[in-house]
Amino acid sequence: MRELNEQEFVYFTKGDNVANLNKVMTYVEENELTNHLKIVLLLREGQQVPAGLLTDLGVLDRAYPNIHLDFVARPGRFGPDLSTELSEEWGIPKNFMFIGSPGDKFRYQVSELGGVRLIV
Repeated sequence: MRELNEQEFVYFTKGDNVANLNKVMTYVEENELTNHLKIVLLLREGQQVPAGLLTDLGVLDRAYPNIHLDFVARPGRFGPDLSTELSEEWGIPKNFMFIGSPGDKFRYQVSELGGVRLIV
């Protein structure tokens, strides 16, 4: 049981507003056994972390004291190759990774992501 609680989960954010991030936190708290969530923002060249995101994450970290929240901003573009790379690098299975609803310009089918799940 301890292993499951300590298993890290990942949510790939697009810089979501606090309401969407709150939905993610609520989902994880109510549906997953973990107490550790990594919020990942992939930045394109020249892009910066959106203003207010770190503040929003701080609020959520206090609002959900049972979930340890980590934030990672790194260069990259989300897709099957990146989710595989991060899964291997961090030792987190892809079925413990989440994305929000992809937009119209998303280049992949969800089935191509190898188990990454939709939650928002």
